[in-house]
Amino acid sequence: RVLSCGLKDFCAHGAAPGDAAFAAGADKRAPKIASVVGILGHLASRHAGSIKQELLRMFHESLGSGREQHKATVPFLLQLALMSPALLGTVSAELVDSLKPPVLNQLHQHFSALPRDELEHVVGVVVHLISQTSAGAFRILQFLVGTAMP
Repeated sequence: RVLSCGLKDFCAHGAAPGDAAFAAGADKRAPKIASVVGILGHLASRHAGSIKQELLRMFHESLGSGREQHKATVPFLLQLALMSPALLGTVSAELVDSLKPPVLNQLHQHFSALPRDELEHVVGVVVHLISQTSAGAFRILQFLVGTAMP
């Protein structure tokens, strides 16, 4: 429920990948996101598995849907990761493992409609998050090299 409420607020306040709010902290335009991060951080000590499972479910569910709220899910999850390294660390390894060719194709379709500057910004956010990830860094680098090779 916490994630759902945060996503609804994120959508209602228009924080999207190309917005300055997305880069500079969507918590200014989506006021509940800081509370969501705080609550999830508090719950993580006892419910890390459930939180990880829900974050991954939200990610995968959003890729196959054209609903407006689902279009904002990946930017919402990226913003959560920017604001909480603990949440990033919780899901990074499993997320990398799930990025098989069909999921990568869905991501490509999901973001192909974005203007080039917004797409470059999303890529910049992802690169920043990768550089902030210490746990599972080797797996991430293996994935990047393996995916980049023909």
